[in-house]
Amino acid sequence: MSVLAGNDVARFIEGISENQVQVNGVDLTVEKIFTIKGSGAILRDVVTLPEYVEVSCNERGQYFLDKGVYVVQVREKISIPLDAVGICFPRSSLVRMGAYVGSALWDSGYSGFSKVLLKVENSIVIEKGARFAQLVLVRCERKALEGYRGRYQNE
Repeated sequence: MSVLAGNDVARFIEGISENQVQVNGVDLTVEKIFTIKGSGAILRDVVTLPEYVEVSCNERGQYFLDKGVYVVQVREKISIPLDAVGICFPRSSLVRMGAYVGSALWDSGYSGFSKVLLKVENSIVIEKGARFAQLVLVRCERKALEGYRGRYQNE
């Protein structure tokens, strides 16, 4: 297994600008932010998601986020190749402000406008279109015979 260079990762992400391409990945930007309302359930045969309520931004596209948990929809369309998996990390500036991201593994063959968890420990302001996380692709030892076909495909 190996980590792809940022220029190689960029080939699998639509809607990026040159300043989003980093040495070892591509920065992801904010499209929408949601709060989580209610609870979800993970049972053996069914997953029920809680309700997401979109957070309003001001006229300049700025979100004022208090301490709490949010879900961020990324602006870029991500398409993971069959010979890689995607991992999401926070940008270091986000961590230095007291916030971080959480994400599940993006499986080989996944495609869509993904959602990422944002945990805010210290109030922050984040602007629509701002770079907040970085996607890294790890090359698999073998190409997947079949790509991801789960419920979040093409979200």
